[in-house]
Amino acid sequence: MICPGFVRTPLVEKQIPEQARELGISQEEVVRTMMLKETVDGEFTTVSDVAETATFIAAFPSNALTGQSIVVSHGWFMQ
Repeated sequence: MICPGFVRTPLVEKQIPEQARELGISQEEVVRTMMLKETVDGEFTTVSDVAETATFIAAFPSNALTGQSIVVSHGWFMQ
């Protein structure tokens, strides 16, 4: 299972201004302090990041990876 961080999809694009309005902060602050705060590089996960991970898993030369979760999030879950 691939567990991506925030990917800048149409859904996320819609959520940014909604969160800004609800919280009374700028859209940039929503991105910086809410969505990307816990990443190590302040970047969104990309579709390419997820696709490359899927390719890696599909090409893995062993059946040993079964039921694994791989977090693709620029460190979003790191504390």
